[in-house]
Amino acid sequence: MKHFEHFEHTADIGIAALGDSIGELYEGLAEGLAEFICPRAAVATAAVREVAVEAEDGEALAVDFLSAVLNVIQADRFMIAAVRAREADEHRIVAELVGEPYDPTRHEIHTEVKAVTYHLLKVAREAGRWGGRVVLDL
Repeated sequence: MKHFEHFEHTADIGIAALGDSIGELYEGLAEGLAEFICPRAAVATAAVREVAVEAEDGEALAVDFLSAVLNVIQADRFMIAAVRAREADEHRIVAELVGEPYDPTRHEIHTEVKAVTYHLLKVAREAGRWGGRVVLDL
């Protein structure tokens, strides 16, 4: 079962997530990012975009994956309702971003995110679950 929550950090915002698997952890972090930008309840599940990312470790993968998700939201103007990790380990993730193209009549953009940072970054397995956190530069 995955879970995410936002936390305040000076002028930035953080996302903390938990998952039973590393895939659920990355799903939670990505859904937390998407929710912060545009409420996911307003986004239809009409289309799917695939994102595949590789990195040297779980923390770098979290930053690179979330940066790829942010690019889909901002550059492609694709709003996300859900994230499904098809394959995931500490070095690679292939995920489906489920949502729809941005519609200004239905999608309220809360804020723009400049970047995903390495500040306070953590990805670790603890007590049988995967946990992680990341800070977003606003």
